[in-house]
Amino acid sequence: MASPDNALQAALYRRLTTYAPLTTALGRPNVFDFVPPATVTAPYVVIGEDTLTDWDTKTDPGWDGTLTIHVWDYQKAGRKSVKTLLGHVYDALHRQESALAVTGFLLAELRWDGFQATFQEAGIEGENDHYYHGVTRYRALVEPGATVGTGAPFPVALL
Repeated sequence: MASPDNALQAALYRRLTTYAPLTTALGRPNVFDFVPPATVTAPYVVIGEDTLTDWDTKTDPGWDGTLTIHVWDYQKAGRKSVKTLLGHVYDALHRQESALAVTGFLLAELRWDGFQATFQEAGIEGENDHYYHGVTRYRALVEPGATVGTGAPFPVALL
């Protein structure tokens, strides 16, 4: 059986790029699943690192994943801007299993696992702008099965 990692990332990308409160706060659908080009201006969101481990039972396969999302904005916008963007990401993802269609799989659970917001100096010599960098993590439990993601609620797997 194939791993759900690509399908999970695609669902995450679709959700974040179509979640109106987030794209409105960004001023455009500035969500990437790669390091954005230098021409992209903040604020923006990057789908970052992930992990996927075994969550099998004796009879059924399953996967336990962690998803990391990075949020960036200029220092002059302040830490509040990054925290606001992190809040929109939270609203888009936390316990929103039915809003993410993970093609070929069932997203049994998606929950927030914390965040931090830090100051980061510009990485390019001569650049005057400094940034606030927000990092947030989510835990996803995925099972094989039909895609669920029509917006209808369904039972969440018990841990």
